[in-house]
Amino acid sequence: MRRTRSRPGLIPRITALTVPVCVALASCGAPQQAIEIPFSVQFGAEPISCSMAAADLRLSDMRLFVYDFHLTSASGEEVALTLDDRPPWQGGQVALLDFEDGTGTCRNGSAATNAGVQARVAAGNYTGLRFRIGVPEVLNHADPLQALAPLNHTAMHWHWLTGYKFLRAGIARAGIDNESATFWLHLGSTRCSGSASDPGGCRHSNRPEISLPEFVPEETVVVIDLAPLAAVTGLHDGISADCSSGPTEASCERPFAIFGLDFASGDAIGTPDLIRVTKLE
Repeated sequence: MRRTRSRPGLIPRITALTVPVCVALASCGAPQQAIEIPFSVQFGAEPISCSMAAADLRLSDMRLFVYDFHLTSASGEEVALTLDDRPPWQGGQVALLDFEDGTGTCRNGSAATNAGVQARVAAGNYTGLRFRIGVPEVLNHADPLQALAPLNHTAMHWHWLTGYKFLRAGIARAGIDNESATFWLHLGSTRCSGSASDPGGCRHSNRPEISLPEFVPEETVVVIDLAPLAAVTGLHDGISADCSSGPTEASCERPFAIFGLDFASGDAIGTPDLIRVTKLE
């Protein structure tokens, strides 16, 4: 009988290739659970929208990118979430929240809205949530005409040097149609350098970091409360005070503080005053 002889080195090479695949398959098979993180926009305890007033104010814009989601396990360990691919709102570990619906005082919006983030995480019991507002620097200077969702929303982009608007927020006095009765904030990185093909980064990151130890999945909702922002904008004095994140814009100092940002450096220094959690109804 003729014997088949193995070539030297064949078995070790197969073993070396097989072990990492087995490890990868084992990790992929770890039990996962679906997590939904709901968001809402309020003015104090009252709902507010493009067509519903609260304290004589209406929403005129509210869109923001969010990323870097972590939950806190029962042992106190932070566990990263994997965002679902859900175009047009989620992809590449970034999600876009959109609360304007193009009606009423939201003249520059569209009908489509998104008020939640869907993700997966290792099975377990969790309390506490941490995430960031913004777009990671590695993605911030992408071409929105070629980027995948949600970074293909051109209304959320400035230009190649500065990158994306991390947040577009606006409030307006109800029933009054003039620029002095509105306030809007466009938040994004500044003091950026480089070229379109080789961005050099931005010295002022301006990415708020949110830590919510009271968050409990399926029991609480993340609330963006515009009352603290309205309190520092002076909408009733007849003077327009908009902010486009410019390092020399004095009108940005107090809103930046509300978002937990050091205006002088662009660093996150605390959880924004206008973000909290409340019980799901």
